[in-house]
Amino acid sequence: MWITPEAHLPESRPDTLAVHAGRLEIPVNTASSPPLFQASSYEFDDLDEVERVYSGESAGRIYGRYGGPNGAQFESALAELEGAESAAGAAAGMSAIDAALATLLAGGGGLLAGRELYGGTSALVENDYRKAGVRVEYVDQSDLDAVEAALERSRPKVLYVEALTNPLLHVADLPALGRLARGNGARLVVDATFATPVLLRALDHGADLVVHSVGKYLGGHGDVGAGVLAGSADLVEPARAYLVRRGAVIPHFEAWLALRGLRTLALRMERHSANARAVAAFLAGRPEVVAVHHPSLPAHPQHELSARLYPRGTGGMLAFALAGGREAVAGFLGALRTVAVVHSLGEVATTISYPPSASHRYVDPGARASLGVGEGTLRLSTGIEDVRDILDDLSAAFAGLHGRVRATAET
Repeated sequence: MWITPEAHLPESRPDTLAVHAGRLEIPVNTASSPPLFQASSYEFDDLDEVERVYSGESAGRIYGRYGGPNGAQFESALAELEGAESAAGAAAGMSAIDAALATLLAGGGGLLAGRELYGGTSALVENDYRKAGVRVEYVDQSDLDAVEAALERSRPKVLYVEALTNPLLHVADLPALGRLARGNGARLVVDATFATPVLLRALDHGADLVVHSVGKYLGGHGDVGAGVLAGSADLVEPARAYLVRRGAVIPHFEAWLALRGLRTLALRMERHSANARAVAAFLAGRPEVVAVHHPSLPAHPQHELSARLYPRGTGGMLAFALAGGREAVAGFLGALRTVAVVHSLGEVATTISYPPSASHRYVDPGARASLGVGEGTLRLSTGIEDVRDILDDLSAAFAGLHGRVRATAET
């Protein structure tokens, strides 16, 4: 059965009919997939309805900048996955981070951040927050004594860390960091993009707000540009208002795509995690590799912590370093066949990136080296393919690298 509104303007002239003709048939039964509401504005029947919608008495919509039904559905789903009271979708992961920091730091106060920040976050902090007068300090988030000392010394409003750092996969001890933050009057904000809520619910471990770049694992297919933050309503709703004022809420279609991605998130993360473990073990046995960074390896500094916090795995990310530096990297990347060079992550396909030219491009080389990101460092985003094919491609690239090295030596 269909509800079909009565045709209107039956006697209208062609110019008017072209604008108003056609009826939307709305089924009384529910679609098996969410419909897309790609509308920038909404109609009102009368002034009474205007007042009811604007006041929140009726669940109507006003204008695209305020968000739409698809954004609200995605936010609801993400809040449920995170165990959060509320969530707000944003136009990009950086928009979500900015909204979290701007609202928590309103009125002044300092920011203490992990020194292994994603490059975009570091650029935001340095070019916008520090220049606006925010006191900014960095600390090794894995050194709890150093974190505690910095919190006690500077009394920041916000402690900002990454659940799994980019690209070296250091594991944040969120329960301990949460206790330290609360004990010193700071809010703990966690970027859990690498982890996702199916592997780690940061709010359960002491975070006040959790942020994600939705275009990574949550979307999962390399076709979404969006962000999201989640937490208690008293923290999320000011951030949502901030996003609305800046025209940075999640777009309708992006929200629709992101929700589609969430439906397979658990299955994908299981495969991502299993494949990354296998690839890390493989790389650890290669003579061309001088370091492998993955929490599943016993040599990883937070191996035991990772096993406690991430019983289902740590996702598909890992990093490794080639002997021979940039020259070896260039040869290795050139020999790959199915693993593409992509400066993003979290897609169903395995991709690889070179941090010194991408995520850490604008970090001083000396500072990069102090972080452990050298000229031979590569970051691998392990996809959901048959892991044997991933390993075959990596093996072929190593073989090609040897061929080039021998040819160079002969000349």
